[in-house]
Amino acid sequence: MMASAEPPSPSSSPAGAATLVFHLTAAQRRRYRIGVAGVAAIVWSLGLVRLVVSGRVTASSGYLGLVVLALALGAASVTTGRVLPVVVLDGDGVRARWGFRRAAVPWSSVRGITVRERGVARRVVLDHDGRHTVLPVPLTGGSILSPGADPALDHKVDLLRQWWQERSAP
Repeated sequence: MMASAEPPSPSSSPAGAATLVFHLTAAQRRRYRIGVAGVAAIVWSLGLVRLVVSGRVTASSGYLGLVVLALALGAASVTTGRVLPVVVLDGDGVRARWGFRRAAVPWSSVRGITVRERGVARRVVLDHDGRHTVLPVPLTGGSILSPGADPALDHKVDLLRQWWQERSAP
């Protein structure tokens, strides 16, 4: 059975679920993709400025460079836009993926679950084996390029703690 944490019901108990998955909310996914496209546009603009300043934009190779740069940035944007962060809770522990980074933390090594607040940004942190792992989701706030608010963050943290307590008890 697969349970999604988007949006979780306040009365749901993780005891009956075999797996719980946290994703970005729909609004956060939209902001994430807009941010990726914005960064790609900035990088393309910097490439254009470099070609204009060096005087190569009038030559056909300058236009070819802009087209190649646009295609490369488009491919990179599509690739990063499809690799969205995800956190999976199961009987063994917490598995997180954000792009090409991965983390797996067994329930037995988790010593605490805290919420780190920096300005308006709030992130979930797993304390384990003397280390701290910041989960890619759930999250809220951040910079203008961040995914934005998740109104159910506190409830998701409660679910995460409940899963930990149920699975780490002897």
